[in-house]
Amino acid sequence: MSFAQIAILGITASVLALTLKRHAPEMSLMIGIAASVVIFAAVVPKINAVAEIIKSLEGDYEYMPFVLKIIGIAYISEFAAGICSDAGEYGISSKVEAAGKVFIMIIAAPALITLLEVLSGLL
Repeated sequence: MSFAQIAILGITASVLALTLKRHAPEMSLMIGIAASVVIFAAVVPKINAVAEIIKSLEGDYEYMPFVLKIIGIAYISEFAAGICSDAGEYGISSKVEAAGKVFIMIIAAPALITLLEVLSGLL
């Protein structure tokens, strides 16, 4: 699916959801969630393609798996938080974002510690 198709799907789903919001709010929400899932499913292969390109680069990229995991967590948490916000659950949305940040810190901690050790060794 091309970006133009994704954009058209997003706009169409938004207009349809907005039209139905007054008369059938539950259907409006379902349209938003369905469009989000379809768009996410269309984007996942592209993310995998980028990951494969990065993995194929020459050289020692010891921390690349960490970077890819962090990017994945950021995208997934933003996607999930957006769906929660669309549903009007702003409290849950903020908790999903916070959880994503915590998981990013957990994954980034070893690299940060190594960086701090290298910097302290230089001083």
